[in-house]
Amino acid sequence: MSKIYTVGHSNGTLDEFYDLLKVANINCIIDVRSVPASTYSSQFNMESLSYFLKARNVYYLHFGEEFGARRSDCIVDGQVNFEVAVTTPNFLKGFERVKIGIEKGLSIAIMCSEANPLTCHRFYMVSRYFHENGFEVLHILPSKEIKNHSELEIEMIKDLLNKRHKKLPEVDNMFMTYSEEDQKKDAYRIMNAEIGYKPEEKLEFEH
Repeated sequence: MSKIYTVGHSNGTLDEFYDLLKVANINCIIDVRSVPASTYSSQFNMESLSYFLKARNVYYLHFGEEFGARRSDCIVDGQVNFEVAVTTPNFLKGFERVKIGIEKGLSIAIMCSEANPLTCHRFYMVSRYFHENGFEVLHILPSKEIKNHSELEIEMIKDLLNKRHKKLPEVDNMFMTYSEEDQKKDAYRIMNAEIGYKPEEKLEFEH
């Protein structure tokens, strides 16, 4: 099974970020920020980050058009729809390029700004697609712990059931009218509605 990682740069130092990459021997970063710059963490602007990584023999690629959150090719009801996004030519082109890179032996991490993948579009849009298409998706956390995508899906569902707005129904184990798969799909849609980019909004950070 092909393997791909994700990581968030957050607001730490470049050296701290590199320490996260070393946990999984990452040698290629795919930046999925639509705008590869940060107002509050300028060390992660494209030019400085790519220069830093190149000096450490880590490739840097920007996939804003392919995997970015702010896009115009999948707007549904005034908001980016992640399920539509993954069917667009740009996204599918990016997916094929990543597959080629992995086949060539690259150890790739998808990077965005959010430290926690469960608050970032890289989980709900990009990672989900790779996971559902046969990849082992592994998320590097700020603690340097690595969790697989299925583990975080469980956390996503638990969070929606227990902590927030109770919009997610419980599984119907008696009559099976609402399955675990139904629940997981609804959880993704709820989170899409919460964090999906709305073109009329001005956002400082990627999700």
